[in-house]
Amino acid sequence: MSELLEFRLEEMLPELEQMESLQLFDKTEIRSILKRRREYETKLQRQNKTKDDFLLYIHYEIEVLKLARSRQSDDSQAKKKSDIVYKIARRINKLFKNAIIRFRDDVRLWISYIKFCKLVHFYTCISSMLGPMLQAHSDKPFLWKFAAQLEFEDMHSVENARQYLLRGLRFHPECRLLYLEAFKLELVYAQMKFKERLEKEEKLAVGTKEHEHPKCDQAMEVSGSSSQAVLPDGAGHEFMDQVLEGKHAEVIYEAAVKRIHDVSFVYQLPQHIDLLSTYPTDELTWDIMARRELEGLSYSDSAPTSATVHNKKQDRKKKKKISREQIRLCTAVYQAGVKQINTEKMWSLYLDQVIDLNHDTTSLPVFKKKLLREAFQAAHSAGKMQEKYYRTWMEILYNAGKRKKLDAVLRSVTERLPKSVDMWQLRIKFHQQYDDEAAVIRVFHDAIMSLKSEESSTLVLWKKLILYYQTKENAKVESVFKEGMLQGPTVSLPLKIRYLEWVMLAKGITAARTVYESLCFQSPFCLGLHTKMASLECTQPEIKMNYVRKCYDLACEQFGKTNTDIWMEYVRFEHIRGDAKNVSNLYLRAIKTLEPMQTDSFISEFNLLKTGLASVKS
Repeated sequence: MSELLEFRLEEMLPELEQMESLQLFDKTEIRSILKRRREYETKLQRQNKTKDDFLLYIHYEIEVLKLARSRQSDDSQAKKKSDIVYKIARRINKLFKNAIIRFRDDVRLWISYIKFCKLVHFYTCISSMLGPMLQAHSDKPFLWKFAAQLEFEDMHSVENARQYLLRGLRFHPECRLLYLEAFKLELVYAQMKFKERLEKEEKLAVGTKEHEHPKCDQAMEVSGSSSQAVLPDGAGHEFMDQVLEGKHAEVIYEAAVKRIHDVSFVYQLPQHIDLLSTYPTDELTWDIMARRELEGLSYSDSAPTSATVHNKKQDRKKKKKISREQIRLCTAVYQAGVKQINTEKMWSLYLDQVIDLNHDTTSLPVFKKKLLREAFQAAHSAGKMQEKYYRTWMEILYNAGKRKKLDAVLRSVTERLPKSVDMWQLRIKFHQQYDDEAAVIRVFHDAIMSLKSEESSTLVLWKKLILYYQTKENAKVESVFKEGMLQGPTVSLPLKIRYLEWVMLAKGITAARTVYESLCFQSPFCLGLHTKMASLECTQPEIKMNYVRKCYDLACEQFGKTNTDIWMEYVRFEHIRGDAKNVSNLYLRAIKTLEPMQTDSFISEFNLLKTGLASVKS
């Protein structure tokens, strides 16, 4: 092992000597580089080498690479300096490959490597690694998409991108992500080719105008030969015409529709199908038919051609306004739909359309408002109105001065849906708007009692009550906070943080420190309380480091056995705002404090943070 190590180090000597002769690094730096490389190479010669051994070595070499790049200049030795940078990049490339061979299951390692290759323009390496990556992780659809995007956007190979997406669909035949990416790829490629054709035609037209007949003939010959080179006997033109017309995208679309039975696909790309016979019990079928009535198209018509669609668009531009009859026919279809499919989704589509119609107040405003009132009342009576629509209905009734009607509707909704936090919020807001404090308190306590078994959901009600008193009188705000902090952990812990923030804004940092001192040792402990106090300390004109460190020390003392995030946050604080020398001490403290199951996770996060190569997420 020692012989192999010495051989590796001897291989580096010419490179290090060249670094010194080119004055990229001085003698002290060269000795330091050699020493560090010896340490890392020694670790990699061990039988039980870990992923972190590779990551630390890679991180160090990347730092050397960055430093060498920054010291490059445009002098006579620029080419030789560039060769040194290339050698360092090749060493990092080799380290990444060796790490991947040993730790093939780590997706973040693969993606970090690809990110590095893009950074140093090793595009050939990217292409050669995509296949093995997908072979090892064929069960992850986002990686097939990632590979296709790299081939298309970085390597400019539409054919390879297609192949990755098609292979991905063989592994994941019902994956919407891959179907949508394949569909998008074909459309973008068609658009690119269309622009290229337009530019070529413009150049030919300019050449003709300038009477450059020889050049024009030559250009046409080249154009013809290039298209024939792909597919002989005129097939090249036919193939490209299919691309430009979106035929490839249509093939992808048809395959998706067969695999994924969702009528929304049909609406996105018009197809010659009979909606009602294909999707008779799908809510979106009725929605599409109703919208066609609104556009002046009968849903019994056959699917429109591109010419008729263009004509209809021109007619709508001229006409602009929608007639009463079109609106009546549209709502009639929705009314038939809710009778056929009495679901919340069907009623929601109906309500969405009527609400959308009311956005245009330039024509038939009274008629549209009447339809909206009737739709809301019908959905409410059917018990199929989703909660979000009650907010809109409440605003309409409030603006119309229908206080009794509004009170009755909200009372009936909270009786029917006693576990709905949104409806209780709406009812409390109603009484707040009329500044009925007694009613606000009464409904608030009714809500707390109804939601007693789901205490976590009552937090938003406590926040609303606090906000209500903040706009009225601060004297009652503190009492509400204190009452809330006596509740269970799901309510009391977030309110502790909110209370601390309110004290800071209302009374200043000294009062906030006093409150923090009284709350930080109260059970159950609150991690957010410590991080909030630390952030408040950091907002001061003159940051007092001992106060900030006290917050993090308490947080690590109370939560540091199982929580790696708080250690990482403390590390980032010291690195950015505090003293970077403390980072190594924090690292050792964390290793000693964390439970064994968490230690490995912390070490990996710490080392990944140092490499600066964050992974891509799906």
